[in-house]
Amino acid sequence: MSRGQTWTLEGVAASVLVLGAVVFILQSSIITPLSASTTNQYLEERQQDLATDVLSGAASEGELREALRYWNEQDRVFHGAGETGYTSGAELAARDIRFGYTLRDAFGGRGITYNVYIRSPIPEESPASMPAGAGRYGSERQSLVYQGAPSDSAVSASTHVTLYDDDVLLDSNGDATTARLDTADFYANEAAVGDDTIYTVVEVQIVAWQS
Repeated sequence: MSRGQTWTLEGVAASVLVLGAVVFILQSSIITPLSASTTNQYLEERQQDLATDVLSGAASEGELREALRYWNEQDRVFHGAGETGYTSGAELAARDIRFGYTLRDAFGGRGITYNVYIRSPIPEESPASMPAGAGRYGSERQSLVYQGAPSDSAVSASTHVTLYDDDVLLDSNGDATTARLDTADFYANEAAVGDDTIYTVVEVQIVAWQS
């Protein structure tokens, strides 16, 4: 075999090796797209974390206590709302109630639909071991914000807010009235019977899903 033929064979062999290496690298670099179920799970986890953060922040800033007392006892609805509550946080924000701003800013631009519910404990089913006013919650709930029936992939988060006997309702401007919870026509019945301070402990729940 001549020297030229040897170089030709070596060149071919080298080319084959280089080509094989390139193919191997390309195969190992392929990114497998997330499956639909994995993507949905990721979105649901993000939505649940967001709902939890919204409630936590709103509770610590006193926003929930304000919104819960923004109640028209004559019409038995929240001020300016329908029987199922407000249609969005933006509607509540338009009335200068702080929780409305929080809901609007958190969910408004993310394509997330949500409902906000309020549930009260059932006095006769509240075990003695529970804090005054807290206990088992019935299926009945008051809607603060309602945007429709949740999808099958909806997530939820909840927190509890203590209301006191001497808490008062707010008027349509958000100012305090003289109507105390223990004497007003309020949507949440007094659960802390025999307690001179606590009126009840309500559960505030956000149910959220992708639009």
